[in-house]
Amino acid sequence: MTNVITGKCSALLNRHGGMLPLLREYGIVRLLDGALREAWEAFGMRLLHRLGRGPRQPYSWLDALLSPTCDYWVRYTEVITALEQAVPGTVRKVVEVSSGGRGGLAWALPGTTLDICLVDWSTQLLSDTRGGKAWRVCADACCLPFADDSFDAAVSLDTLEHLPHRLRAPFVNELRRIAKASVIITCPVQSADRVFQAQEFDLALHDQIEAQRGIQPRWLEEHIEQGHPTAEEVAQLLPGVQIRGSENCSSWLRFASFYQRPFVWPLAGLFYLVFLRRYDGLPPHRHGLLVWQKPLSKQEEYKPAVHNVTLEEVQASA
Repeated sequence: MTNVITGKCSALLNRHGGMLPLLREYGIVRLLDGALREAWEAFGMRLLHRLGRGPRQPYSWLDALLSPTCDYWVRYTEVITALEQAVPGTVRKVVEVSSGGRGGLAWALPGTTLDICLVDWSTQLLSDTRGGKAWRVCADACCLPFADDSFDAAVSLDTLEHLPHRLRAPFVNELRRIAKASVIITCPVQSADRVFQAQEFDLALHDQIEAQRGIQPRWLEEHIEQGHPTAEEVAQLLPGVQIRGSENCSSWLRFASFYQRPFVWPLAGLFYLVFLRRYDGLPPHRHGLLVWQKPLSKQEEYKPAVHNVTLEEVQASA
């Protein structure tokens, strides 16, 4: 846990040029609040893992106290369910691309018999031990070092919306190439029929934080800068994909607004459980679960991603 927090603090200091610039930009209250968030989540996730708790189980009051970011838990619950339903009994080897630093699918499935590989471009994120015994690989997500059909399923959570449009096709093509059976992706989605309204509600959160003179989360700024994936775009990238809506937009905005408040966020998970969870399945949706099955005939050709993208460009866009 200490290594995780120290690594993130060092990266933050390097990015801003030292402690004084950080203090000038964020202030002592925000910095203390941010450090407490990291420590709380790191400790909580480690304790939950020791207790055998994970997103395969329903989000409970204990989980809410130790891991207040309920949306992280709920999205992995959806992915685990999709994995179990995709090709029942045949998924044994899974790769999670752009797994980030919380241990990803390996954390979400404590004690699993699955062979899990975590892939990310950052060696710092991959050094996070919350993923247990998962196999870790540092690689460009648009040019993965695996043979075709290397894994039963390829998974990626909340990455597509952080990529520029020109990198999305190479990224998805690589997931399709290395997956033997299924590709499962989650991301905020916008749709012409307004069943999905991620863009409007991300902008609403941005405006709320701006009005309160708060600090905009980096992930939110990247969503707005890169543009939200649309249902139409996803259908082109993954022909025949099933898109399932989750995360009611209004409920998500209430949760996100609550979670952004300094020193109040430890109660955000409980706030979700008591007041918001009942609305999860109602449209309009902010999040989409994308499930794509590879044709059994294998007559479809999967062309390698043709691009001139460097690792530095991928890092800059992540």
